[in-house]
Order: sequence, then C-alpha cells, then structure tokens
Amino acid sequence: MAKKTPKTETSTIEKNAAEQQDKKQVAAVNVDSKNESSKSNKKSAKKNADKKPNIFQKMAKGIKGIISELKKVTWLKGKDVGKNTAVVLVVVVLFFVILFAIDYVLGGLFGLIVNGKWTTVFI
Repeated sequence: MAKKTPKTETSTIEKNAAEQQDKKQVAAVNVDSKNESSKSNKKSAKKNADKKPNIFQKMAKGIKGIISELKKVTWLKGKDVGKNTAVVLVVVVLFFVILFAIDYVLGGLFGLIVNGKWTTVFI
C-alpha cells in the first residue's frame, strides 16, 4: 500500500496569497489609470483657469440665473396677497394689545410695591 500524504494547509495559504497579489496588481493598474485621468483633468482645468471671464460676463451670467429662477416661482394672486397681509396685520395688532396690557399691569404693580399707589406712565 502506498502511503497517503496528508494535505497541508500551506497549499491553500499559498493559493490565497497568490490571489491577493493578483488583486493588488489589478488595483495598482486601476489606481494608475485614475491618476492618468486626473492628470489630464488637471491640465484641462489649468487651461480653463487661464481663460477667466471678465466681470461683465460674470454679471450677465448671474442675471440670467436670477431670471431663470424667478420664472420657476409660483406667484400668488392679488386676492391671496391681500388676505395674507390682513392676517399679518391682525396678528401684529393683537400681540401689541396683549403686550401693552401686560406692561401696564406689571408697571402698575411695580409702582404699587415701590410707591404704595398704582402708577401709570403715559406722556
């Protein structure tokens, strides 16, 4: 009978190491190709940087952008604007009255504590 040799772990380890080296080489190739493309992008960016638009071209581009954004806005009708304005004015007046009342009461109480009589501050 022939002796069977036991399978060793080194053969699988060596295979894994070889596979990892192959992957590293592929990755290195991918990195190099990325570096080459980034170099070409940098060169084209430098060319574009040399051709800077003047101030008037920048202003015209900005105004065109503003106009295009304003065309996208949904504007309210006049009646809706009037209603919203009325709501804002009513809320402002309501808060004014409430804050005035609180101030009047607290000022009177302060005068009562300090002077012994209710004081009002109206000029």
